[in-house]
Amino acid sequence: MPRAVLQNGEIRPIEPLPREWQDGEQLRVERAEDAESPADEIDGDFAVLAAMCADSESDDEQRLSEALRQAREQSKTQVRKQMGLG
Repeated sequence: MPRAVLQNGEIRPIEPLPREWQDGEQLRVERAEDAESPADEIDGDFAVLAAMCADSESDDEQRLSEALRQAREQSKTQVRKQMGLG
């Protein structure tokens, strides 16, 4: 469930809302616990990340994959140099 805050009498989301929610839909709002568990926070972060990645295009995915491949190669090269292997 997305988190929100009460500000000037209005409920304002602080996380992206699910795409399937439509304007005018009724929602249930409850007061949050004082402390969110670390697992809940991590789950929320991954939900935000998944929503952001859902909109990515295949060209972006290919560029990301290539950048990650290059970063791995650079890391391996640095470690080899530090260990005196090449």
